[in-house]
Amino acid sequence: MTHRLSPNRFYSLDVLRGVAAFSVVFWHWQHFFSPLNKQGVLFSIEKQPLFDALFIFYYRGNAAVQLFFVLSGFIFFWLYSKRVAERTITLRSFAVLRLSRLYPLHFVSLIFVAVGQAAYTRITNTYFVYPFNDGYHFLLNLFFASSWGFEKGNAFNAPIWSVSVEVLVYAIFFAFCRFFPRNIIILIFAVIIGLYLSSTLNSAIAGGFTLFFIGGLSFIAYEKIIKTDYALNISVYLPIITTILWLTIIETLNPAHRFTFAGLHWIIQKTDVNPIYFLYPMTIISLALIETRRGTLGKRLSYIGDISYSMYLLHFPLQLVVATVTARLAIDQALFYSPWFMASFFFALILASFASHRLFEVPMQRFLRRQSNPVIIQAAI
Repeated sequence: MTHRLSPNRFYSLDVLRGVAAFSVVFWHWQHFFSPLNKQGVLFSIEKQPLFDALFIFYYRGNAAVQLFFVLSGFIFFWLYSKRVAERTITLRSFAVLRLSRLYPLHFVSLIFVAVGQAAYTRITNTYFVYPFNDGYHFLLNLFFASSWGFEKGNAFNAPIWSVSVEVLVYAIFFAFCRFFPRNIIILIFAVIIGLYLSSTLNSAIAGGFTLFFIGGLSFIAYEKIIKTDYALNISVYLPIITTILWLTIIETLNPAHRFTFAGLHWIIQKTDVNPIYFLYPMTIISLALIETRRGTLGKRLSYIGDISYSMYLLHFPLQLVVATVTARLAIDQALFYSPWFMASFFFALILASFASHRLFEVPMQRFLRRQSNPVIIQAAI
């Protein structure tokens, strides 16, 4: 594998992004048991559908959002860093490429949730999960500024917060690549500053920035590895080590075997080391190395990545519809503990995500890019 070029598309990372989207939906299953519904059902995390198989998602599914940032950093440094540094793509073209992908569905889902929350409030005299559904927060969401520090709390289609942070990080990334082209020393320094700010300010922006640039470092590490004589060995042993670490950490969260790997749990607690800072980069580099060696990996499942953004933005609006119907018909919330109901929900979500991606997002993306006439990049994200 020495000196082999990277693939034209990392299908395995598309699949990983899709898995991350599923993880967030599982984590947000608790929305159905929001205490604001006040229907007398005491929420129990361990009663959620198929808990024994899905416990990792119920306990830590929210950590998949951090994976999105690391993945974005890897992909963006792969696709854009050299072009930005060589000035073959302008800031305007870069902005059009990103916003044409992200904004249409964000706008539609924002309007839908605004109307849906109004309908839900009329029935229940309260809101569904996210409280700040006023004009001020609508404007913040409208301009992708819902998590820039101006907000009072979660509002409307709140999962968009991570995309709001990424929009800011994109601007920082562009400036970084323009003025410090692929400078690994400054990149490492930026990550260290980000880690410090994340720990002191507990800021979503600082956290997103740090993880995004860790993803950038991951790409540079991958790029250097494939050019060495040790690339084949690393592509074999790094995935094995990564898999062992994943299984170990998952077992520390398993209620049935919580003390099996108590030593690692103790180390993480005492050193305050967040596993995502090393496990996510190792996972991404491992998949990229395997795919580089094999040619493709996960191509048949890559459609999961294609609809990951749709799933991420549509799952809360769909939950809002379900909550409104069940509130209107006075259906017992115990329904949400049913595996059959969960299966039906995911079927509807996947179907809606496919329709959104193919019939709305892709056509709108092409339309907006034609209108703006940017330099088109065959992007995998």
